[in-house]
Amino acid sequence: MRLIESVDPIIMQLVIVPFVVIGIGILIAVVTKKIYMGPITTMILTLSYNYWYFTTFFPDSKLSFTMISSWCIIFPLLSLYLTWLILRQLQTIKSSFAIEARDLD
Repeated sequence: MRLIESVDPIIMQLVIVPFVVIGIGILIAVVTKKIYMGPITTMILTLSYNYWYFTTFFPDSKLSFTMISSWCIIFPLLSLYLTWLILRQLQTIKSSFAIEARDLD
């Protein structure tokens, strides 16, 4: 906990959190080979981070809908695009190797 609190909040919100939540979302989508798993995982992780952040640093404030930041919308959209792009590229690479294998026979 001390490590997370020692990191500058700007660096945390603009560098660390995006790479972690989007990266985990893409990883899960690639492992399951389902595009929709990337944005869902990213959204759950981003909402979890926001909940943790506001309950830790603002414990007396009431949680409201306005505390859900725009990152909860932007990160899943980025994850959706990157997941689609990566899975499409993997499918293209796989199909090109299949074509080359057929040509060798």
